[in-house]
Amino acid sequence: MIRQGLSPQSFRFPTNGSGSPDSQATARAVVQWLGIMQRSPQAAVFRAALPVLGVDGSLAETGRNLAARGEVMAKTGTTIDSTGLRAQVLAGYLRSRSGRDLAFALFVNDAGPVSAISDVAEVFEDQAVITDLIRSWSP
Repeated sequence: MIRQGLSPQSFRFPTNGSGSPDSQATARAVVQWLGIMQRSPQAAVFRAALPVLGVDGSLAETGRNLAARGEVMAKTGTTIDSTGLRAQVLAGYLRSRSGRDLAFALFVNDAGPVSAISDVAEVFEDQAVITDLIRSWSP
């Protein structure tokens, strides 16, 4: 990752990369990595593997009534522990109204207790609304 220009202090993956709660990265590092992937020979395959907001995968039921539906390709990541929703991450690409592709990362930390899956779904929906706003404000 250092060869790609990412600071070693911006991420920490102490396990096998399985997404365990002890894996960490800054939003800046995630966006930088997404930019690296966008310029790589694997860009099209990588992007095609991402769930699409309001269309498929883990984002199929999220943002269905937003203008950003179908214009956000992103990966989710959720960490729930005994205290509740510790982290909810949404990171990937969105297409601005002008057609420009932007990399983004939204992190929600320590959102509180989870009594039902709907609690997590509310955070997903909030993140979808934020991507819709970014999309509408971006050149």
